[in-house]
Amino acid sequence: MMCSLNDGCNKIFKDSNTKDALIINVNNSKCRKCLIQDGHVVLRKKDVYCKDCFIPMVIHKFRATLGKSKLVKQGENVMICVSGSQCSISLLHLIWSGLQQTTHKRLTFTPVVLHIDETVLFGYSKERFIQFKELFESYNLPYYIISFSSALYSENVLDEDCYLQKYDKKLKSLFNSKFDLTLKQDILIRLRKLAIIRIARALNCTRVMTAENEQKLSIKLLSNVALGRGSQIGNEIGLAINNKSINTSIVFLRPLRDLSAKEVSFYALFNQLNDLEHPNFLTKTNEDESIQKISEQFINSLQEEFPSTISTIFRTGEKIVEKTTIDNTCVICNGIMDTDMPLSSSVEATRFSKYVSQMGVNAVEANLNDLNLKKKLRESCCNEDCNCSNEKFTKQDIINCLCYGCQHIVQNLDSVDDLPDEIIKICKENLADKSMKKQIKDFLL
Repeated sequence: MMCSLNDGCNKIFKDSNTKDALIINVNNSKCRKCLIQDGHVVLRKKDVYCKDCFIPMVIHKFRATLGKSKLVKQGENVMICVSGSQCSISLLHLIWSGLQQTTHKRLTFTPVVLHIDETVLFGYSKERFIQFKELFESYNLPYYIISFSSALYSENVLDEDCYLQKYDKKLKSLFNSKFDLTLKQDILIRLRKLAIIRIARALNCTRVMTAENEQKLSIKLLSNVALGRGSQIGNEIGLAINNKSINTSIVFLRPLRDLSAKEVSFYALFNQLNDLEHPNFLTKTNEDESIQKISEQFINSLQEEFPSTISTIFRTGEKIVEKTTIDNTCVICNGIMDTDMPLSSSVEATRFSKYVSQMGVNAVEANLNDLNLKKKLRESCCNEDCNCSNEKFTKQDIINCLCYGCQHIVQNLDSVDDLPDEIIKICKENLADKSMKKQIKDFLL
């Protein structure tokens, strides 16, 4: 990453272990805070900071974000998710530094470090596993490195299971379904969150910290709107996320959400923190191959000329919160169930368009008030108008328990048997509750 400054740089910081140098031009400007030392960092093209003032500023932002949530209590078990990215390594260092303080500002929760090994999907080398192990041991904190497939499918995610190869095969089969790059990255994010929840539950962790910064959350905001997840913005970029659909008190926290990508980069540079390579499905792909990549390119290109772009998008997204009294949530992403809409809604219009495309002119000539057509429009075999006796659990049963965005994922699955058992179990429970409510609704006062 490079500062947006003119030529003639007179300050160069270069770490031999990083691929690129961070070149900073401060034109002999003094730090805007201490007014004594020469500046080392320029933020927003005009704010100059020296190293000694910049690091405490980043720490203060992190601690202020964490403190205002008031969700982490003394002695509480908190899971720290480390993927190997620069943000996650910086988060780990910030927490470790806070634990070393002897003043009243010392962090008082109990951290547990987690890395989910996704070698089964991306073919990482064995050296990468060793690097993570050495990194975590250097911080002298309890840590776990758990296979992605084991975290999703194993009954006990903390045990070395002899059926790991079977789980790997199942996970590969799931991602080999007819997904485009957009859906493949989307389901990776959703399943990774489910894996983290299962591990946190096994470790008795009631809080989970992830390392998304302001830029990542802004990109996620735009891409999720394009994916039909606009009603879930609050859960996608909020400071704290509850997980109602899986009957757990685990809360996700994003303590780096007020830090920009540049601030995180310089914090890592000044503390000599080296990130570990972590390619995903979007790595080395063209910008027009996925919605997530297009959103990233769009925001980054605007940010170069207009430094307030990311902040504006992020702060605007914070104000867009869906007000709903619906208790049901999607069993995959835990988002708001936005599919139970009247026939005049855009969701139903999209379903009707799909139905017409499949059925041809006969669908247009059909009577829209016909009971059978209503069932087809809602794509449900077990809704309130259904009298069928089919008890077999199908893909459509799962779709009925999903939000609009996750429905596209499951529709492209080759087999629902590749989904984690926990998702299937929750779907069955939800359908059973719905059936029971239908049977007793006439007897309720």
